[in-house]
Amino acid sequence: MKKLSVLLVAAVVALGASAGVNFKASRTVKSNKVINTEMTKINPKDMKAKATMRVITEQPEGELQNYNVAAEGVFVDGGYLSYGSATGRIDIVYAEDGKVYIKNILCGIGSYFGDSWVEGTLEGNEIHVPMGQSIYWSDDYQADVVLAMGTTRVEGTTLYFTVDDREDEAVFVVDGETITLQGGYADPVSEEYPGYEGYGLGCYWTDDDSFGGFNMWSEVLTWREPVVTPEVITEIPEGCQVYTYYRNSAYIASSIFGITNGTTDGKLIVAFDTANGEVYIQNPSWWHDSYNSWVKGTYDWTTGIITIPTGQYLTWSDAYEYGIQLGWGTTYVYEDGVDENGDPAYYMGYEIDERTTEIQLMIDDDCIYLLGCEGDVNAEFPENFNATGLMTYWSDDLSMTAIEFTNRDEYGYALPFGYMVNLVPAVPANPTADEWYDCGDESGFSKFYFTLPNTDVDGNMLDPEYLSYSVYVDNGNGAELFHFTGDDYTYDLAYDDDITEVPYSLYSSAVDFRDYFVYMYRTNEPGYEPLFTENIGIQAFYTVNGEKNASDIVWLYEAPHVNVNELNAGKTVANVRYFNVAGQEMAQPNGMTIMVTTYTDGTTSAAKVVK
Repeated sequence: MKKLSVLLVAAVVALGASAGVNFKASRTVKSNKVINTEMTKINPKDMKAKATMRVITEQPEGELQNYNVAAEGVFVDGGYLSYGSATGRIDIVYAEDGKVYIKNILCGIGSYFGDSWVEGTLEGNEIHVPMGQSIYWSDDYQADVVLAMGTTRVEGTTLYFTVDDREDEAVFVVDGETITLQGGYADPVSEEYPGYEGYGLGCYWTDDDSFGGFNMWSEVLTWREPVVTPEVITEIPEGCQVYTYYRNSAYIASSIFGITNGTTDGKLIVAFDTANGEVYIQNPSWWHDSYNSWVKGTYDWTTGIITIPTGQYLTWSDAYEYGIQLGWGTTYVYEDGVDENGDPAYYMGYEIDERTTEIQLMIDDDCIYLLGCEGDVNAEFPENFNATGLMTYWSDDLSMTAIEFTNRDEYGYALPFGYMVNLVPAVPANPTADEWYDCGDESGFSKFYFTLPNTDVDGNMLDPEYLSYSVYVDNGNGAELFHFTGDDYTYDLAYDDDITEVPYSLYSSAVDFRDYFVYMYRTNEPGYEPLFTENIGIQAFYTVNGEKNASDIVWLYEAPHVNVNELNAGKTVANVRYFNVAGQEMAQPNGMTIMVTTYTDGTTSAAKVVK
């Protein structure tokens, strides 16, 4: 038997109804089988090519119709055998010559063997599908998986599949919008292993006649309204004028880990197609920037306003026939009862504003603003989860994936959604040392957390593409550079890589960089090298046109080192200025603020404060 059969043996342990069953196969050899004596003269490579050609993988020409399918039988599920019911979708092409082509005729087989088509004929209200058609070819086994009518049955602890040589075709009856497989039946006579025994349409391997893993004794196809695949823009016209903005927004998002909120980073790319008067925005939602898709709108050169119609798709799944759409909406938090501790229980709700059919952004100098949004992600809970802004949602059930908005300053003015960076050499502000956890020798991970700067020492915004950092350790012998090696940090590093300066954009198996936030971990369990034993520090670099500037090294804990504040302790302060994360100067600290101190000797220091 094939690899499938080996997995099936393991599967019976997990399936309570089938524990202890050995999966084997038998087949009745056709008495009228004719041996092709010329076969020995055929080159094996030609045999493989012809066998591969027997599998129809390209969609035939003709009228395409789509059907929901419900089946009963024996299935391969996740590589293991199971029995019962299954659902899916089947495509049928009706050709002009009376031929009919059915895609993945056995329910679920496409996800296991890959997509294939079989050929049949439409005769009155019946579709006749010849048996023996190949639905899969294996290079490893030099064998086909072919269709057959047959029986699965349990004898003792062994499951058998027996091919019915008397049936040379499967028949489906067409009744309006329903197509039903004929001749199948279930016969659950085994009390110990009920459900495995039945007769229907199945498949087997041609080299050793072993069970192919699928046998449907009931299969009903129901016509469904065709779903038109919506446009997802992945490329923009040539010759566009492209501008890059760096995000300055906040988000509230839903994921498998629950509801979360925070501030964003990354790029917002705007491309102007001046020839056609159109504008494109890539990754309009930070939460879905991995799709790298575009939405299209228009631009008013007199007002600087970009208008983007809602309803556009950021991604689409043909397999599931739904995707993520762009819209406008509101999130809110409400109290409903108490939790298990007797404290108030809070929940987040949301509403998609179907009346809003356009999203507007405005370009003003080097900033881009999202108009009409509200929210303050830095507020106290639950206000920090109340927001109105750009929303993305699943098209099938309209469930929210994320909402993005911008905060407002102390005067009520909206902060930029994104800003362009003046790319000049600059000295980055110091990182901040946030937290350290040492698991010691217990099971778990030691971790440290740093926040990288997003401004220079004067409060001007930095371009993260040109930002990097190094980590230092001091085990009592002075500061030493920490080496990131490919065998430990494998995502963006080759196995034999060894680096000491890390680009901001690098993502590895143990380092995360979203929102200028850095953490690392390594277990201290016996047999592993401890991550750090004394002190750790970080230093930021900003390199433009070959000119590199560095921040101070900021140490985390138990430091015998002199930090930047201690160095500046004996200096006279000339002035203190405050900047928001967009680089705009403020009269007083408000929210996340960069405090830049200038001393009488001309030196400066920067620190991040939250108020």
